[in-house]
Amino acid sequence: MAKRRKGARAARRAERPRPKRAGTARPRAAPGAALASLAHLAHLAHLAHLAHPREPEGPVWKHLWSVLALAFAARAFVALSGDFALHPDEIMQYLEQAHRLVFGNGIVHWEHFYGARPWLVPGLIAGVLAAFDAVGLDRPVWYVGGVELAFCALSLAVPAGMYFFARRHFDESAARVALVAGAFWYELVGFAHKPMTEFVATGLLVALLALCVRPDPARPGVVWPAALLAVLAAAVRMQYAPLALVLLGLIFLRAGGASGPGGAWWRGAWWRGARAQLAFAAALFFLAVGLFDGLTWGAEPFHSYLANLRFNLALEETRAGSSPAWQYLWWLLLATAGLGALCLAASLRDPRRYGLLLGLVVLALIVHSAEAHKEYRFVFVVVPLWLLIGADAAARLAARRRAWVFGAAGAAFAAVSLAGLLNALPRQDDAWRLIFAPEETPVRFVRGQDPLFAAYRYLAEAPGVLAVWHIDRHYHALPGYYYLHREIPLYDATTGAALVGADMPTVLASVSHLLSADPRLSAPGYAEERTFGDLRVLRRLENDAPVRRWREFTPTVTERSADRIMPLLYPDAPPPPADFGIRFAAPE
Repeated sequence: MAKRRKGARAARRAERPRPKRAGTARPRAAPGAALASLAHLAHLAHLAHLAHPREPEGPVWKHLWSVLALAFAARAFVALSGDFALHPDEIMQYLEQAHRLVFGNGIVHWEHFYGARPWLVPGLIAGVLAAFDAVGLDRPVWYVGGVELAFCALSLAVPAGMYFFARRHFDESAARVALVAGAFWYELVGFAHKPMTEFVATGLLVALLALCVRPDPARPGVVWPAALLAVLAAAVRMQYAPLALVLLGLIFLRAGGASGPGGAWWRGAWWRGARAQLAFAAALFFLAVGLFDGLTWGAEPFHSYLANLRFNLALEETRAGSSPAWQYLWWLLLATAGLGALCLAASLRDPRRYGLLLGLVVLALIVHSAEAHKEYRFVFVVVPLWLLIGADAAARLAARRRAWVFGAAGAAFAAVSLAGLLNALPRQDDAWRLIFAPEETPVRFVRGQDPLFAAYRYLAEAPGVLAVWHIDRHYHALPGYYYLHREIPLYDATTGAALVGADMPTVLASVSHLLSADPRLSAPGYAEERTFGDLRVLRRLENDAPVRRWREFTPTVTERSADRIMPLLYPDAPPPPADFGIRFAAPE
């Protein structure tokens, strides 16, 4: 009996927890301990409080959709009122490549020859072109405007995102002002239809910004879209990756202190938590982008991103000193007539309220100022950020019953925006210039556009167009097959001089139409058919005879710097073709 009691006492002692001894191994940390430590650091640094999200009071503004409809109408008006190209990349890297993918003819620029550009944006355009082709609207008169309107619709993510961000970050009054500002500011309206990566990525980042201030960041409806938007913004424009990472990190940090439906479910196993899902979703989309890029180029994942990055790093030394570090601040001052600088300066008075927006502006300027080559379009993402600060400042003025100050601010905004759209701001042209014409010229949004595009629209529809020689422009400064849309030879200044020459019998046998801005140009056997501003279109008088055809209508344009650097980076890179890859078909 005594032995039985001793055994029972020994069993109870064995069940008691033993005190830890110094020097013994620590228990293994829970799988989510590392993630929890990040949240603790964020709390100490008050990073997660920069968003200060809250549930908005009342329903969404009843005029939201009306304002967005007017915003689309303003963008469509600018897009359809005339053509201009802000940079050669707009045609050569995006529109022309999409046309080549869908219709088979297009000029191949060096990035697509060496595989140094992703197909995300051209692929999106190609989808729109394929849709127009499927319904029989496969002519420039239809699809050029259709692509522009598609990008106008996508650009509405900027004013919509500004509204939803401001109503949670500030209040409903600031949100309404931000919506109107994002809908009608001239830079957001004038470039909405452009397929440039800066403009596309800005819409993605503003949408991500709106998700950052959701009071329920742990919900799957926030986690997965946020991961997708962040990865896409970085994939479309690599220089915006730091901003996307900051916003995604903010959601990651806030997700640790929030719970979704049934809170205990989210606080259960770490692999089912919001943070783990966010990390998994971002990694999944990141891998998908890399695989897509590798498949489209038939190479390793992320091929075009790595090739472009390596090329620009090798080229950076030759660009040293091209612009001072403060260049973007000067352009911002000119392009906004001082309004942007005034809003950013005003935000310094309340850094806690505007810290998130101001920090993103500073980060964008630092990232791009570190690069030697600078263009104002590179920091386009700054535009909606300073507008958000200004919208809240204006709403606070109105709340303090300073109606006359609020009215003056609104009048100044409207006057500057309208003047910018009409190219009437002082020295505005120093910020926004076309790098497309033979000489850099100011951007003209609704009047005074380059007549070059009207001439190519005409050639796309005119009868008897068999071959075109643009005598005084090079391929990178032409609208290309995207506007011409004919399977015919298209010569520029270089290829025409090399393959057609000045021998008139060869010219007559090779070209049906000549284009030149030289008023002194005279060619025997040709007569002036139309004029578009200074641009003259000359047509062959006896135009019944055929012209020399090409085997393929995909001339390849490379640059000396690319031809020098890319073989060093990729020894297996193909050599650039002679004569731009133009080969004449055998006579029939």
